[in-house]
Amino acid sequence: MNLESLDKEWFESMVETMPEEKLFSLPKIKHRLEMSHRDSEAKILTRLLQRRFGIVPDWANEKIAKAEQSSLENWSLRIFDAQSLDDVFADRPAS
Repeated sequence: MNLESLDKEWFESMVETMPEEKLFSLPKIKHRLEMSHRDSEAKILTRLLQRRFGIVPDWANEKIAKAEQSSLENWSLRIFDAQSLDDVFADRPAS
């Protein structure tokens, strides 16, 4: 049995035996869940921008890829009132 198999078995047994609230409070799992959620929001934002403005330029994709979750949320809300990509990404609080 290799190390990867042992890690997988250990993780599966931990998931099955540990209470859910304690499991999701573990730093690595919590971080992975947050990153997964952030990545999902980034994908949704990109699709919304494509639908509203057409092709999303590289500068906007880079900005989305580096953004914090709070920025992604603000930009997603701005899509409704924005007349351009610049309006979405303007350095101001969301209305």
